[in-house]
Amino acid sequence: MDPEALLSRPNGDHIDGDWCLIFVLSVAMATFLGYILFVDPPSFGNVKFSMEPVAYTGLGPAGAAAPPAFAVTLHARSTLKRTFCSSGGATLQAAFSGMTVAVGKVAPFCVEPRGSAVIAGTASSAWTALPGDFRERIERGRRNGGVELEINLSFENEIIGPTWVRCRAMLDSMHNTPCRRFMLSPF
Repeated sequence: MDPEALLSRPNGDHIDGDWCLIFVLSVAMATFLGYILFVDPPSFGNVKFSMEPVAYTGLGPAGAAAPPAFAVTLHARSTLKRTFCSSGGATLQAAFSGMTVAVGKVAPFCVEPRGSAVIAGTASSAWTALPGDFRERIERGRRNGGVELEINLSFENEIIGPTWVRCRAMLDSMHNTPCRRFMLSPF
């Protein structure tokens, strides 16, 4: 129908009725999409990670020469409505001051809906020992309040895609540490 003909009609009821119908359908569609996207998406919920104190070897005094190795235990707690799994395992990295000193693999893991899981892994270094000046830097840090250790866990997940978990803790800490999770999905 010609838009000018609709506007030139003396009786505007037809125009108001069309706009009312369009408005009602738009509100219904927006409500439905809002529910699907924000209230009940398949990934609605969250998975939070924390890290136990890390056991390690190879970070002794500057004179000691041993390959660095780390035993890492992470806890995952899920509020998702479905099982959260790593697709094919995960990569574990240990770093000091942004420098990766050890790498390892973690076996595939799953967290049940609204459940929790323990994720254990080890990271070791290809170096026979850390460079002497780097070991001295770690020792200096211990004497001056502590050395921050960064543990990174990266994996693929079918719900949220590529995921990266970063945990930071003082090297000789005796407390569990919360971790941050980064992902590409908005949920």
